[in-house]
Amino acid sequence: MPATPQLDVRTIPPPERHPKIFSAFDALKPGAAFILVNDHYPRPLLFQFQNQRPGRFDWNVLQFGPDLYRVEIRRREAEGPRTVSEYLESDHERIDAFVPAVNESLAAGALEDARQLLAQLWCGLDRHLDVEEEILFPVFEEKTNMMAHGRGPTVLMREEHVEIRRHLDEAAAALKAENVAAVNEALDELTALLASHNIKEERIIYPLTDQALKEEASRDALVRQMQLF
Repeated sequence: MPATPQLDVRTIPPPERHPKIFSAFDALKPGAAFILVNDHYPRPLLFQFQNQRPGRFDWNVLQFGPDLYRVEIRRREAEGPRTVSEYLESDHERIDAFVPAVNESLAAGALEDARQLLAQLWCGLDRHLDVEEEILFPVFEEKTNMMAHGRGPTVLMREEHVEIRRHLDEAAAALKAENVAAVNEALDELTALLASHNIKEERIIYPLTDQALKEEASRDALVRQMQLF
């Protein structure tokens, strides 16, 4: 994966941090990004971005503590409100790209690079699953009434989330033991499961949620809520 410039604000006086971050963002070309490095999770900054640069940015958490927080802030190529499908399908693509990057590092014998990339995959995918379970699925179930008889598509999605996390744990344990063959096997199983899992979400859960919310403002409000998770 190409290197992304970093903006480490830990040594910058607090009153100067947000102006410097916004200046760096405004200088980005569409599609470009930088990685914000901080000693705490910058949730107030995210609120400020949502209020002052609505629909213009992506906020991707790469590392969530305990001592270091790294967030990729990307300027979107297409600005404006997004549907649930657009927001979460884009995250699928971002997360999926980590797997071949880990594989390439393993093939080159760069185990430390592989560890860092796998940690970012774990962070991004785990947060994605949490967002779906805590925010998206309850909205889907309420708006579509597909849980009226205790069984609906989100039940299967939650079950598959357990398996996805199991494959992630297996890959992390194998990499800690420097068992490259076992890492590759776990990642192959993860990739196969994600391929079928993501298709079901992209063809059923996401578009039906968009359809049920009806208004652009309602869809955008849900996207903003998921972004704030």
